[in-house]
Amino acid sequence: MSNLVTHRDALLTVDSKRNIALFIDRIVMLKGEGNYTLFHLQDGKTKMYAHCLNSYENILQAKGFLRVHKSFMVNPKFVLDYDNDENQLIMENNLIANVSRRRKGVLKEV
Repeated sequence: MSNLVTHRDALLTVDSKRNIALFIDRIVMLKGEGNYTLFHLQDGKTKMYAHCLNSYENILQAKGFLRVHKSFMVNPKFVLDYDNDENQLIMENNLIANVSRRRKGVLKEV
């Protein structure tokens, strides 16, 4: 029974109507695009769901994700580098996440 609970904790429900969930530890980055969120996964695939980034924020922040921009949320374990000149995080899979000036303070956690 405890394995089931641990397994559930590792999943993020992204579409409750269609019962779709993603493994949290495989999410590299989320990019908000209006009322949609684009998930970039560790295997290089992307998935888009019809919920705004805010709807996932609390759950993922509790799992260690960082909101670095109004349109970007990142998994710190996939951060490779920070470009100070461009205010961007370089992520795995050649992904780039913009960092807002206001949220530079969260980078201390990375």
